[in-house]
Amino acid sequence: MHTAIVLRMNKAELIGYLEGLDASLKGQATLTIYGSAACILLDEPDRTSLDMDVAGPYSSVDESDLRQAAESVGLPVNPSDDYSGNHIEWIGPLRLCLQAPKAGEDITLWQGERLRIQTGSIAGLIASKLVRYDEIDQGDIRYLLSQGRVPYQEIEEAVSRLPSTFCNDPLVQENLVNLKADMQMWGTC
Repeated sequence: MHTAIVLRMNKAELIGYLEGLDASLKGQATLTIYGSAACILLDEPDRTSLDMDVAGPYSSVDESDLRQAAESVGLPVNPSDDYSGNHIEWIGPLRLCLQAPKAGEDITLWQGERLRIQTGSIAGLIASKLVRYDEIDQGDIRYLLSQGRVPYQEIEEAVSRLPSTFCNDPLVQENLVNLKADMQMWGTC
């Protein structure tokens, strides 16, 4: 019995997919991403992922155009649960754990002819990581904090701007308290 080896996207592979998407799209598109793909494009060393999380409600794209372009480059959108390859995870409003973008806070991560990839503020990315706050999320947060001082109060405010499903979640609130203690221990508070 052979175990399939699944290759995860690194920055070069992710940019290759973005270049392919850019060339395949018929219209202009802006995708707001978060999660590991955002960290990869922010140059987190050795970070890889199987997917690119796209905040659907905060993106501007013809979804059928995106799906066709993504299929053409081998990066399907929301494939079946048994799919184990690289893909785009289109996140709708019910599962979205990212604050609504604030004017002037978005960060352009990649720009092509037709496709722009952006994310929100660093504090917003950190807040989205508090939904799980596992070891990988903590590593991402430490990296994001190492790139520039983000006061705890900004993260706390970003958590308060998460969609109501998450900003009031007891686990997210507990993880926010844990983050404050961790930031003190890491010397980033």
